[in-house]
Amino acid sequence: MIKTRLTYANVMSAFAVFLGLGGVSYAAVAIPNNSVGSAQLKDGQVMAADLNEGTRNSLKSQIGAKGQDGAAGGKGADGSQGARGATGNFIGSLPAGSKIVNGYVIGAHSDLHGADLHGMDLHGLNLSHATLTGADLRGANLHAANLAGTDLHGMNFTEMNLSSANLSGANLSGANLHNADLGGCDLTYSNLSGAYWHGTLLNDANLFGATGVSLTDLISPDSGDIVGGIGGTTLPDGTLY
Repeated sequence: MIKTRLTYANVMSAFAVFLGLGGVSYAAVAIPNNSVGSAQLKDGQVMAADLNEGTRNSLKSQIGAKGQDGAAGGKGADGSQGARGATGNFIGSLPAGSKIVNGYVIGAHSDLHGADLHGMDLHGLNLSHATLTGADLRGANLHAANLAGTDLHGMNFTEMNLSSANLSGANLSGANLHNADLGGCDLTYSNLSGAYWHGTLLNDANLFGATGVSLTDLISPDSGDIVGGIGGTTLPDGTLY
């Protein structure tokens, strides 16, 4: 008969075997397959990778309906003005006696307010009763041009060529005619009050019926308005000088 002595090592070995076998049996009995519920899980512990594809797809929601459009935003600031484009070809017919010069239609009754006609060749063109207020005519050639009845008050015609032009009935009050060539001009019944005549050529011009000017205004040294030439001019009273 073998005598066994109880030692601490014998007791602990037996206890370890008991816990190992008992724990496995408990897990197998107490937690069956597919029985883990929310009570066994901590919040935030289950990730998308822990779920099968079918479960993940079942959790996706449908796309909601489009919301209403928001109110339109305020108008933005105006952009800077673009460069002036090239002059295009005119399609259609021009009024009789008219011509396009520097992009402007030049003709009787034309509206040329503020037009840039600086240095343009306008000789022989019909500008009768045209609106030329504020137009830049410096250096333009107006030889034999028709300016009858046109409002030219205060215009600067310094050293310009208006010889043989038709200025009958035109308003030239306050115009600067310094050294301008008005030889052979028709100035009948025009308004010449306050015009500046120094150095103006008036040879063979017709001033019959013109107002605001007299022979004294044209040739008197006291007035300061001494024309450059006046031979053959018909004065306002019909007198041939």
